[in-house]
Amino acid sequence: MTAKKDVRERVLRAAVRALAKDGFARTTARGIAAQGGFAPGVIYYYFTDLDALYAATVEFTSREREARYREALLEVTDAVTLVGRMRELYSEDVESGHIETIQELFSGARPGTELAASVTEQTRRWELLAEEVIRSLLRGSPLARFVNPAVVARAVIAHHLGLQTLTYLDADENRMEALLAEAERLAAAYDKLPRVPPPTAGDGPRTLP
Repeated sequence: MTAKKDVRERVLRAAVRALAKDGFARTTARGIAAQGGFAPGVIYYYFTDLDALYAATVEFTSREREARYREALLEVTDAVTLVGRMRELYSEDVESGHIETIQELFSGARPGTELAASVTEQTRRWELLAEEVIRSLLRGSPLARFVNPAVVARAVIAHHLGLQTLTYLDADENRMEALLAEAERLAAAYDKLPRVPPPTAGDGPRTLP
């Protein structure tokens, strides 16, 4: 990483910490600089204003966590393992300040702004990731023919964002814990379903009886 990229990332990480600590309305250039240990003017060397910084912060923290989710979830083929890893990833999201930062940036986004465009773009990336994970999980399942992965993925991300928002507002972690516990129960049942073997070379087209 070049020195310039290193400093830019330092600014972005400071913005994540400041937003998680102070909230969108109370975060200032001085507050961000204090978190990162640099002069406020450094921010404006890399970003035209705080709006541009916030838009970049959405992309930065989202892509960083997306890479971690891809590493942990892609190619997982059993639901029990998937839910277990989701539990671990959620704990990481909380501890890193990612959830607080995203919630604050969502609250500050307004239609037509650079921040709103960044939020929309990153949300779409998470929908595509969710679709990949769902397709992998459904591979060989008798349920695959009845499920539209793209539609389910959008619903999953919308539900997750909504649940995070409610949990962030009232600090009721029981809501997420109850969801994960139910997901674990359903995952165990899903994994007991018989798998449909993939077609082998030379097999003719399958027809309904």
